[in-house]
Formats: sequence, C-alpha cells, structure tokens
Amino acid sequence: METKNDLLLEVKDVCVDYQAASGAVHAVDHVSFTLRRGEIMGLAGESGSGKSTVAYAIARLTRPPAVVTDGEIFYYPHARDHRSRGFLSRKQRAEEAAGAALDAVDILDLTNEQLRAFRWNELAIVFQSAMNALNPVMKVGDQILDVLKTHRPDLTKHARKEHAAELLKLVGIAPDRLNSYPHELSGGMRQRAVIAIALALNPELIIMDEPTTALDVVVQREILDLVKSLCRELGMAMIFITHDLSLLLELTDNIAIMYAGRLVETAAALDIYHHPRHPYSHGLLNSFPTLRGPRRKMVGIPGSPPDLRQVPPGCPFQQRCPMAFSACKTIRPTLRPASASAPGQLAACHLYDPHYRAEPPTAQDLTASYETLAERR
Repeated sequence: METKNDLLLEVKDVCVDYQAASGAVHAVDHVSFTLRRGEIMGLAGESGSGKSTVAYAIARLTRPPAVVTDGEIFYYPHARDHRSRGFLSRKQRAEEAAGAALDAVDILDLTNEQLRAFRWNELAIVFQSAMNALNPVMKVGDQILDVLKTHRPDLTKHARKEHAAELLKLVGIAPDRLNSYPHELSGGMRQRAVIAIALALNPELIIMDEPTTALDVVVQREILDLVKSLCRELGMAMIFITHDLSLLLELTDNIAIMYAGRLVETAAALDIYHHPRHPYSHGLLNSFPTLRGPRRKMVGIPGSPPDLRQVPPGCPFQQRCPMAFSACKTIRPTLRPASASAPGQLAACHLYDPHYRAEPPTAQDLTASYETLAERR
C-alpha cells in the first residue's frame, strides 16, 4: 500500500506548449502521474508524442519557445544528512530542523537559486546523445569534478578525485579513463560516463531520455542491466524514456504510454505485456517480432500522428484506430480502469466505457482489427 513517505514525485495536469508563428504546438496536454521511491517507470510513445518534453518540464529544462502553461509538479523530499537542502524555503528548513515532516515542493515554483540546489542533489538527467551531452574539449574526469566542485565545495580536491574514480568503477569504466576525452571512448563508454556524472551526488530521481539510442543491441543490454542494478543498489527512482516498448517490458515496474501529448494508458509492465488495452498500446507492442512461437504477419500502425497545433476533437488516435466509432470523433476519452481484474491498468479509450460498449474488447479483438485494417490497405 502506498503511503505519503513512499511518494516521490507527483505530476498534476501539466501542459507544455511550443509557441510558433503558425500557432501554439500543444506538446504536452494535461499529463498526470505519480512516482514512488525506488520505482522504475517507463514513458513510451512515438517520436513527437511529448515524452522528452515531460521530462524537461520536470527538470525545469524547457527553454523558449517552450512554455509550461498549466499544472503542478510536486516533489516530496526525504531528509538525508549529506544532501544539500538549499532548494527548501527558509520556513521548510526550520521545520525540518525541528523534526517536522517536510511538505511537498512544487518544482515549477522554485527560484533559480533553489533550482540549482535541487538539480543533481535531488534530480539528475541523462540525455539521449552522450557525445552531445559531454563537453568534447574537457576530460571526462574534469566534467565529473566540475559537478562535485559546484555542489560539494566541502570536499577536498583529493576526495573529489577519489569519488570521481569510484563513480567510473561503479558504471564499469576503469578509473584511468578520468584523463580521457569523450572522443577517446566508445559509444557505450560515453553513455556510461554520462550516467556516472548523473550519479555524482546520489540523487533520489534520475531521468533517462533514450540513453540507448544509436547503440548496438549488445551494448544496449549492458546499459539496461547497469541501470537496473544501480537503481536497486542505490535505491533511486527512475523515469526511463524510449520509443521502444520492448525495452521497458524488461526494465520497468510501471509503464505510461503517450500519444499526441496525452497519456493513453498506464499500467504495470506485466499487464501491458500480457494484455495492452488501448489500441495504440496494442499496435506498439505488436510492431516488433517475437523470438519464438509461430510465424505471423507484422501489422504496423497506419497513418501519422496528428498536427499538435490542431489536434482533432474527440480521441486523438481516432484517425489511425481500427476500432474507432462515432463517439471517438466528438468526445475526448479520459483514463479509466480497463479491467476489473487489473484495476490499476488505466486506458483513455471509449472501448472500456460501459456507456458505449457493454463488453471491453479482448486481445484477439484488437489483433483481428489491425489485421483487417492491413488487408484493406
């Protein structure tokens, strides 16, 4: 059972627009979810679905023309003796010193000074392109030391260097690589180095934005195993962003699937694997072949995502959905329980609303609908 002490992050009705001369692009539209301490959550969807924009909003990394137009992002701090508390208000620090429980902190309300104390200490982010994330003219060790020098000025120069070496060993890189430049490392080693920098201050939450992009499958496996072991060992929570749903099924506890800036399904990873409820989730899961079992024809999702400047009324997936009906064209679906046997599995789909359909569709119904659509094409 979830308690308040378990809760780490609460995203409530967050909206992000990209302002453009041709109209605002509604990249994130009223997205809400929670993350518990130690939980690994996956965020999946096609390119342009809003995954990375959600991450940047949480980390306050959005830059113009991106604007957070609505919503709240609450962080529930957990006191640790070594951790900088500069992101707390003076009143909160006094309450903490008196032994009182800490209230939630709205990340969107933090000042620039509080934000500098919050990042790295509480939250870190790993970007999808390690070569671009690392400074090409600085040694890897200097980039780790830069974080430690800025946020842990109490450490001596020798202590910082020892800690940097320990971080590299933690991610499977020899300490002598502290003196290497990024171009002297392989793609997998660069990605590990970026992870080491993110772990420098042992944050409570780490966001990984497609960290295995452009890596071969063997290195992908190594990175995923590393990430999973580090989360379990260090007790961190993580949001792992990718367009590859198969990666999330192996790595995460829970998965949230985005389409056109909105959440269309949230569930435990096993529930998504055994029976994805939303037609879009079903299409994603069946877009890659299985390694065993009978041969079957692959059926992709037809069409393209909608223009986020003018998202059609009703369900945003209606024009690509093989099971769309009249209500989908006019009424926007909301997340609702899709199964009595799995009440935690929510889908934004009218197929699971008893007002429109007496019985929800089975996995076979969804598969058959895509196959019929493929035959018509």
